[in-house]
Order: sequence, then structure tokens, then C-alpha cells
Amino acid sequence: MFLIQNGFSCEYEINIFINIFFGKEDGVITTDFFDKKNEIFAKTKIDYNGKSYFGEFSFPFESEKESAKNIKKFFGVCVVRSFVNAAEKVHKITLPWGVLSGIRPAKYVRELKDIGKSKGEITKILTEIFGVSKEKTALALKVAENEEEILKKVKKNSVSLYIGIPFCPSRCLYCSFVSTDIRLSGRYIDEFLELLIKEIEKTGQILRELSLSVQNIYIGGGTPTTLSEKQLRELLFAVNKNINCEKVEEFTLEAGRPDTVTEEKLKVLKDFGVNRISINPQSLNQKTLDIIGRKHSTDDFFKAFELAKRTGFSVINTDLIAGLPNETFEMFKNSLDGIIRLNPENITVHSMCIKRSAALNFAKIPLTNAETVEKMLSYTEKEMEKVGKEPYYMYRQKNISGNLENVGYSKKEHFSRYNINIMEEVQTIIGLGGGGVSKIVLGDRIERIANFKEPYEYIRRFDEILLKKEEIKALIK
Repeated sequence: MFLIQNGFSCEYEINIFINIFFGKEDGVITTDFFDKKNEIFAKTKIDYNGKSYFGEFSFPFESEKESAKNIKKFFGVCVVRSFVNAAEKVHKITLPWGVLSGIRPAKYVRELKDIGKSKGEITKILTEIFGVSKEKTALALKVAENEEEILKKVKKNSVSLYIGIPFCPSRCLYCSFVSTDIRLSGRYIDEFLELLIKEIEKTGQILRELSLSVQNIYIGGGTPTTLSEKQLRELLFAVNKNINCEKVEEFTLEAGRPDTVTEEKLKVLKDFGVNRISINPQSLNQKTLDIIGRKHSTDDFFKAFELAKRTGFSVINTDLIAGLPNETFEMFKNSLDGIIRLNPENITVHSMCIKRSAALNFAKIPLTNAETVEKMLSYTEKEMEKVGKEPYYMYRQKNISGNLENVGYSKKEHFSRYNINIMEEVQTIIGLGGGGVSKIVLGDRIERIANFKEPYEYIRRFDEILLKKEEIKALIK
């Protein structure tokens, strides 16, 4: 679609919804925006398949009383709502989140609360201006409320650490994360680990120099348990040697692929202070696992979960994906019901999201439609409430199915501190390893410094990795 914008340009925001309604179809979209004295108004014309479709939207708004940030946000909302009102006359698509774009809906709720908006006023803004459904508005409010309990506990002069292990036993069809199939990259593991330990040593030195404590550690990837028992021991020994772990409250390691979990590895994790792990089936339907390239069976998952419990892990997260290829509502229900029976401390449900680099983006496999995915998420929310697990962590992604959401559920005592802190960007996160991204929180400003993603690039340009750590030190100092 060819886009023409008059009066106000919000190309990034409107393109999200152009993609939802029209994909790669041809046509011309013209938006006009008007800032009146006490009202903003927008209209859209869509020329498509030889016909013209029109939409309008307006609401009371006094620009002179708002910050520049709010002005830009609400002007964009007005324009996008006018577009959606026109586009719905071409393709009828349900938007549970209305035109609320962005990764962190709960963060926006907190921002509104921080400037003095009441719960009722926030509800009105989300439902009447953004067009968010009552159900999603309630979800955002609940997540924001639960996040506050953890955010209050962020300690002064504290950081969290993320350590990226970019290796997996195989690459899933939908995957766009930093991970490489060890059948191709396994030869780099030893050298990568050797250099990662040097990066851990450098980071520990900086933390001591700046008198910073570490509150949470998260080792992700990839699949960290792709490493052997010996390699995990070397990695975790280095962490404990160079980082003061006495004040670490949450130490998570992703054991995401059940086929990489062994009793010996789990004992190593326990010995070195890991107190939270993820074992992720994604689905309990074997046909789905085969389609998406997971090289494990459903039995492998159940065995790994039981083994982790027997080894003494008191906090286990399990991930499911709503909207996997060829999955029906009943298939997803079967997976969720099976996980609920296990009663893990955390259950995270992701909506299907296909990034450009994912193999599924090029495969001719039918995907679950957005309405069915929303039905899956609604069922999840109701079932979680029945078993006393609350939504505490939520984020959305570009290209996510139906413009929906990913939500973590847990009982209050097991809310993941790291997940909340990194998503709400209130604590500095120092990233190490392959694809580790540091987020340096400097008041209202956040500086991002990223490590190289691919193992070979990490190894080849390791001198630059150490320079990046010096850059982080300078920013914090």
C-alpha cells in the first residue's frame, strides 16, 4: 500500500495496522490530520480495488496542556483510529488491543498512573481512545498492579545480568532468536565458552569497581543446557567466582529443550545456586512438535519436568505457544490442561510470532487464524484464574498473531523479578555472551549496547566485546 500523510506523520505506527489489514496488497492510503482548539480530528481515504473507503476519528484534546511525548502519541492514535475505521469496511478484523501499539502495555498503564490518572481514567483512555477491549484493558491493569510489587523491590545500586548461550540442538521452524544449530556451530562452543568466561571476569571487575550488586541472573539463549555437564560447570563456576552471588535473589537458567536435560546437568545447576529453570514443551501435541522441528517427544518433556522436581527445583517455568502451525483450539487446550495438571510455578503463554529470519516465514504451512489464537489466550486467562495464577508479566511483538500478547502467569510468591525488570526497564541489565544486550538505565534515558549475535563473530571480534564493557562502565559511572 502507498501511504500519503498530511498534517501529521506516524508512518511506523500506521504501518503496523496496514500490514494487519492488507499485508502486501496494493492500494493508496491518504490520511489527513487536524489539530483544532480543543479537539483533534483525522480522516482516512483508502483507494483499493477500484473503490474508495473512508474513516474518521476525533476526541477532545488540548495540545497546549500536554507534553511533547503525549502530543505525538495521541496525534498518532487519532490518525490510526481513522485508518482502522476505514480499513474495517474492506476487511473485518477484530483488534482486541485496538490501536495500542508498543511492546509494553502495562508500562503505559504505569506511566498514566504516574501522571495522576485514576484507574477509571486509565480505563477510559484505553477503551475509548485506543479502542482496547474491556478484557485486554483489565489484563493490562492487572499486570501493571502485579508488576508494582516487584518494581518496589528493585535495590539501589543494583543490576541484573543476562548471559546468552547461542546454541541449540536444532533450530525450530518459528525461531528468530539468537541461536545456531550445534550440528553447524558445535565446533565453536569450547572457544566461545573460553572467551565468555573472560567477559564474565571483566564484568565482575567492573561491578566491584562501581560497587554494584547483582540482584538477578538470567542465562538464556539459545538453549544453555545444550552445553555438556562439564561446560555448564565451567560456566557456572566462573559466574560464582567473579560475581558476588550472595545477594542474588533469582538465578534462572533456560533448560528449554527437554532433550537436553539430564540429572547430571540439573545437579550442576543446583550446586551453583540456580534456583529457577525453564523447561519448555511449546506444545504437548507430538504432530506439532514434529512440524516445528523440536527434536523431542512429549514424553521427554514429562520426564525432564519430573526429573527437575526430583532434583529439588522449587520454581519451574514452562512455555507454550498459542497459534502454532496446524493447531486447533482443542489441541492448544490439550496442551494447557496438561501443563496445569503438572502445576509448574510459572506458565508463560506466547502468541505465535513470525519474524523475517524465521524459516516458517518461507514455509507453506497454514497458520492458526488470529480469532482462534485469541480464543486460546482467553481460555488461558480463565483457567489460570481458576488455579490461582495471576498475570504478572506481559509483552507484545511486531508481527505477533492478531497483534496479541505474551503473558506470564504465576502465584505472587513466584513472580519472576528478572522478567519484570527487563520488560519495564527500571533496572540496568548488563548483557554478556552471544546476542546479550545491555540496557543502561540513566533516569528517563536508556542506552543499549549489544554483543555480537553469532558465535563466530563473537569469537572473531572479542576485543570489541571487552571495549563494549568499558563503554558500559563509563555510562554507569
